[in-house]
Amino acid sequence: MTGTKECGEWLEKLGEYYKGDVGLSTSSVVLFVPVSRASVYKRIKEGKLTAFFFYVTHEETRLFGAKRRAKERPFIVVSVSECKAWAEEIKRRVGFVDDPDESLFKESERLLQAGGGDEPTEREAREALEFAERDPKDKGKRKVKYQKERSTIYEDYKQQDMLYLLTELKAAMASPEKAAALRRRLRKGVEWDKENKTWKLKEEK
Repeated sequence: MTGTKECGEWLEKLGEYYKGDVGLSTSSVVLFVPVSRASVYKRIKEGKLTAFFFYVTHEETRLFGAKRRAKERPFIVVSVSECKAWAEEIKRRVGFVDDPDESLFKESERLLQAGGGDEPTEREAREALEFAERDPKDKGKRKVKYQKERSTIYEDYKQQDMLYLLTELKAAMASPEKAAALRRRLRKGVEWDKENKTWKLKEEK
């Protein structure tokens, strides 16, 4: 069985090994690329975006004592640098010009308006969702059940996402000079602070 504690340890190890590059949830890719979650899943399915999956599992007893493994929808984290590269790919395609003083939110919104979204067809979206939410190794196995409710760990491990959001909020309320400094650091990305076991903005050099 695996649960919240194991997921936390897994996320910490990813943060340490990839030096803060891996840890962004699929719902927060929109901070960098103006696309839906279905589009993120499609890109993962096509092998164009590195993603790591963690399944919370437990064993449950069915009628007459039969055992089966129950799984929650997976917790998925992706590479920040690859999301940034994806955004740059779209920018080149649509002739997008960066504004260094613009927040990630505004940039993503403006890029969407420029027609930079990479949205899947309805069929592709269904297939990508099936791929992302169910382990391919479990296909056809009757002894594995996927629970319909939302994963219990989604809300517990979004430290990196919240760091991006809070930094943007600070920048919005700061003086122009401080806002520019915060956004420069934010664009550099984050890294795992092993001593304090949390994410932090990379230091300016």
